Amino acid sequence: MKVLITITHGNMGGATNFAFWLAKGLKEKNIDVKVGFGDGDYLKNLLIENDIPFYNFKQLKRSANPFKNILFVFEFKKFLNKEKFDIVQLNSTNTLFGAIGTKLSKTKSKVIFTFHGLSVLDSNYKNIFIRAIYWLFFKFSLLFVDQPVFVSQYNLEYAKKIKLLKNGTTIYNGIPQPNFIEKEKVKQFFEQKTNLNLQNNFILGSIGRLDYQKNYEFLIQTFPDILKIKPNTILIIIGEGPERKNYEELIKKLNLTEKIFLLGEIKNASEYLKGFDLFILPSRYEGLSITLIEALFAQIPVLATDVGGNKEILPEENLYQLNNKTDFLSKFQNVKTPSQPHLEKFQLETMIQNYLDLFNKS
Repeated sequence: MKVLITITHGNMGGATNFAFWLAKGLKEKNIDVKVGFGDGDYLKNLLIENDIPFYNFKQLKRSANPFKNILFVFEFKKFLNKEKFDIVQLNSTNTLFGAIGTKLSKTKSKVIFTFHGLSVLDSNYKNIFIRAIYWLFFKFSLLFVDQPVFVSQYNLEYAKKIKLLKNGTTIYNGIPQPNFIEKEKVKQFFEQKTNLNLQNNFILGSIGRLDYQKNYEFLIQTFPDILKIKPNTILIIIGEGPERKNYEELIKKLNLTEKIFLLGEIKNASEYLKGFDLFILPSRYEGLSITLIEALFAQIPVLATDVGGNKEILPEENLYQLNNKTDFLSKFQNVKTPSQPHLEKFQLETMIQNYLDLFNKS
């Protein structure tokens, strides 16, 4: 069996890690696998280190430009005509144009598209007009997909509800066993980054992209109320993104520059999870958050919004209603480390085997 895994870019992120872990897992099972993507050295370096072949698509970018996306259709078609694959597994919106390219090519590859979340299709997305346009795009693109896969049952059921499709498969994200750095060493690292002595502080933390989806403005705006409950609290956010400037201005406006720290991207960020006294995920929407699963493995207190697949990871007491400050603060005062009754379903080996079973059926 020959498999092509494709993702829009190779920059650091949950979906990028997924593509790498899936490729590595398949290779270890003696599957002939190659990874295709646009720009991004993070994924490129991981693939080189693990001797996994890859291909850079020049026209594959995170873009709504129809001209660029049409160019990618023909670039993908040309590539498949030269190199045959049994399975083409696609991740992220822009790679869906690869599904069209696949069906236009001479190959008879089966196309599998993984929804890592519903993104702009989610009911919590801000722009109804854009949501409608993307619904039409997905509806059309899925005509070229043989098997849609969802990372949470919630996303699959919601996709059916909005009549995007009739059937699909759920395969939970799985992660390799994390190597966590011990708490005191992480605190020392955070002290270097913040220039503070954190020995007597309560460290609230999050890992995620600084964008609309992750909704960090809610956490920043709520922080003065958090300080009324726990005055020694500081907030550390690991991640980078387009909202950084807006967040920095909001932090400054609320006089929280000595309390909230945006550390930017940090390689292997999940290794630092044990340094958080409480992990927060305030997202507007999620598929099945890899970072949330990693926090579960870290056995630390967790609080997340009750959106997407979060309820399939966490019990009710670790969830709060989106943008509901009263509910958040109530849960914050009583939050505990979540129970871990079914961790095996989030193991990497489980995910790899589920995809392999799907490939063999296709």
